[in-house]
Amino acid sequence: MVGEKQTSVGGSVSAAVSNLSSALRQVNLGNSNTTTDQSNINIDFHNRMNRQQLMGEAQRNNLNAQQAEELLRQQEAHQQQQLQQAQQQQQQQQQYVGPAQIDSSRISKFFQNQPEEGYTIFSHRSAPNGFKVSIVLSELNLQYNTIFLDFNIGEHRAPDFVAINPNARVPALIDHSMDNLAIWESGAIILHLVNRYYRETGEPLLWSENMGEQAHITAWLFFQTSGHAPMIGQALHFRYFHSQKIQSAVDRYTDEVRRVYGVVEMALAERREALIMELDTENAAAYSAGTTPLSRSRFFDYPVWLVGDKITVADLSFVPWNNVVDRIGINIKLEFPEVYKWTKHMMRRPAVIKALRGE
Repeated sequence: MVGEKQTSVGGSVSAAVSNLSSALRQVNLGNSNTTTDQSNINIDFHNRMNRQQLMGEAQRNNLNAQQAEELLRQQEAHQQQQLQQAQQQQQQQQQYVGPAQIDSSRISKFFQNQPEEGYTIFSHRSAPNGFKVSIVLSELNLQYNTIFLDFNIGEHRAPDFVAINPNARVPALIDHSMDNLAIWESGAIILHLVNRYYRETGEPLLWSENMGEQAHITAWLFFQTSGHAPMIGQALHFRYFHSQKIQSAVDRYTDEVRRVYGVVEMALAERREALIMELDTENAAAYSAGTTPLSRSRFFDYPVWLVGDKITVADLSFVPWNNVVDRIGINIKLEFPEVYKWTKHMMRRPAVIKALRGE
């Protein structure tokens, strides 16, 4: 059921931005599901290097074969001990499931008396994926309430919440008017919302009535959930939260984020060129000949979207993560100008402002 229309929120773009980006730097990641075998990788690497060094040392000191093998045996035994200690430490970290005591009273109270209609989204104030769902709910003018979980007291481990979301992460959504249907994973939640809205109203808002366009929207949505968000998340983790500084990991994920943005930038640039050639007909020949740059067109700052000629969930799913990518040293405005213009248009929308404020 489509809820009552929500009041739009005005204000500047700067006022629209929540504390999401700064919260990402402050969030307690003690319950993070991000694990690494970097300690094992380091030890294996040093094993190979030390063996080569020891063989060279044996040759320089004219040690016989038996002496060289004994030296290698002692060194490898020491390294094996280091490896076992690292594995034990990693297992202890993986076994950590949160606070010793979980305070689930607030969550239990909610599940004992759920609303009869509308939606409830479980989110976190530093979780871009939760805000992504809020943006869609707000754009569709659906009646919803947000419960921001407190990870520090283990609310995401509350039995009632785990029962509807076995991954024990955010976001999760309950559709109360569908017998409290629970959905987890942001992409699945978004597809449910736009498909239900379309079925009930006949209006493909943020969606499409064309099956070909639906397929393209879904492809971009999956690209965002599988390639865009996880790479930014890993880059943030290794830059700010990992127990040791691993520059190669920081560089690897930051470079991958740039590659992902390169894909989006090219798609938007192609859409921009097609739009200018279609609308700016009097100058189309000059643009084609290269005598006049596209930037001279009055349509150069006109909104363009990933699929079709209107905004969809394919576009909106990127917004919250674009809002925090500066934290990993990527300046969208300078490096990806089409992505910047695209994001700016979306960040000015009243529904996006409302969602990012956590209202």
